[in-house]
Amino acid sequence: MTALGNDQLPWATIDSTAALRDLRDELARLAEIPGAASSIVQHPDWLLFELESRGNTVSLHLVLARGDNGRIIGYAPLLARQGTTRVAFGAHQIPVHRGRMLRLLGSGVVAAPPNRASAESTIAAGLKRDRTVRVIHIQETALPNGLAAALSQGRQRFASVRSNLLDQLNWTIQPQESLAAYLTRLGSKRRNDLTRRLRNVYKKLGAEAQLRIFDAPEQVDDYCRLMNQVYARSWHAAELAIDWELPVRRALFQQLVRNQHMVGHVLMLGTRPIAYVHGYRLGGRYLLDDTGYDEEFAQLGVGSALVFESVQDLLGHHPHELIDFGYGDNQYKRVLADQQSPCGSLHVVRGIGPRVCFCMITPLRGTYRCLRWIQRKSHAIASTRRTQRTMKSAGES
Repeated sequence: MTALGNDQLPWATIDSTAALRDLRDELARLAEIPGAASSIVQHPDWLLFELESRGNTVSLHLVLARGDNGRIIGYAPLLARQGTTRVAFGAHQIPVHRGRMLRLLGSGVVAAPPNRASAESTIAAGLKRDRTVRVIHIQETALPNGLAAALSQGRQRFASVRSNLLDQLNWTIQPQESLAAYLTRLGSKRRNDLTRRLRNVYKKLGAEAQLRIFDAPEQVDDYCRLMNQVYARSWHAAELAIDWELPVRRALFQQLVRNQHMVGHVLMLGTRPIAYVHGYRLGGRYLLDDTGYDEEFAQLGVGSALVFESVQDLLGHHPHELIDFGYGDNQYKRVLADQQSPCGSLHVVRGIGPRVCFCMITPLRGTYRCLRWIQRKSHAIASTRRTQRTMKSAGES
């Protein structure tokens, strides 16, 4: 479907995989401009992978903004699905809404920084005019979100609902002059502590321990095989099963590595992989997508040690790229990052039904935060009492 609105720029909605393939090169050039895309998931190669790997459970909903010369200046990579939207409440998944929903890959519109505002405005206008669009999920985004703000303006506007129950922070290492400059900024105490821990890991593992870096097409098959081995022995496997050797995934990795968009770091003990850091490079940004370790070696701290070693490798080869750890409260992010910013998950909704359904998230947020506060308070009181009993026992003895 294509249209020309009352705005200056025309927009178009693409729902055909064949049309996406025809546009692949133009979209890729745009995504690879520094600052244009939020991560690799917005690249057309990843979008094609999502469509192929998920089969008929999702469909394409790609919204384009074109400039006066007809060239694409921005796009929003969206996937449509039918199903139930749930919100995690502790160990429970609470159903909130059932029906059609669009999921935005990444955190916003893909556009060169000078064109971002125009692209956001045009794409938002296109989405607002599409009556089938009522719920859009932006899974992880810096706050405030530009596309959500554009969708909240004017007629047929959407409302934004924060769907993460606790406040989140995104952790990054800003571009550096060099690896040495970064290590200096860490400070001697933190730097020495990290270096000592890394050295101790290798010392305890012995002479067979080594770091392997995978960033060449001929290494992909070996990398996927090793990832399947170590992933199966990590805690991640119980939460989300991933077949790293799936043919469509291997084909994607081949394409990404060929274009220098992917790098894998694996800590080996002889022929056995025991920890990994998996990440993507795009437009001057490295995204640490996943890190894990064999549970048998958890006590050694192999996971955090490998992250520090991987960061040193990345800064040694690409010091001018931003390193994005994503959101979360992992200790290594607090230790290694030099910048943090608010982020969260958004549902952008309109229509009476979706608004009524998603408004229940606000009291859920309040209830969950209250329960967390009570839990922390109880733990603090219990800890204080244990300390008092210990001191009393020591005094009596």
